[in-house]
Amino acid sequence: MEKNKLLFLPFGFWLVVSGTITLFLFYRLVSVFFWKKTEGTVIKSGMERAENNHRYDYFKPAVEYRYTVGGKEYTGRKVFLTELASDRKTVEKVLKQFPEGGKITVYYNPFRPEEAVLKRGYHAGMFIQTLVFFGMLSVFLFTLIFEILYYGADLSGIAQTVKQWLHKIFYGD
Repeated sequence: MEKNKLLFLPFGFWLVVSGTITLFLFYRLVSVFFWKKTEGTVIKSGMERAENNHRYDYFKPAVEYRYTVGGKEYTGRKVFLTELASDRKTVEKVLKQFPEGGKITVYYNPFRPEEAVLKRGYHAGMFIQTLVFFGMLSVFLFTLIFEILYYGADLSGIAQTVKQWLHKIFYGD
């Protein structure tokens, strides 16, 4: 098999890596919707400067809250499943929802009650990750189809090459 017929393999490898990461993050995001909820109290509500190497200032909400599960008291600090770092006005809008001393709904992992969040929504960073994944998927599929149609790549040859690689990996031949 000629090397130009294997052009799509690096895209496939990158697709597997980025897809695995995306699927894990997507699983985490979806699993939050099955977490149980309880009432909590905001202990601290403020803003911190997020570390960055850019000229633009990023801030993140610094919310600390207390909640009880099964008679045991826990302290949480996560607002979203993933960290939010944004401009000052966006973080201020988030903080208005969690005033100090206020009663809040806390969503906690029933298998690990120390893991909790205040908001279960779809984070913008997760949307970008998903968008990048599907963009890479489309490039991979286009390249694969282009090579099969244009170069006349034989799928049985590709399967044979993969089989040989796996045989070398598992049996050392």
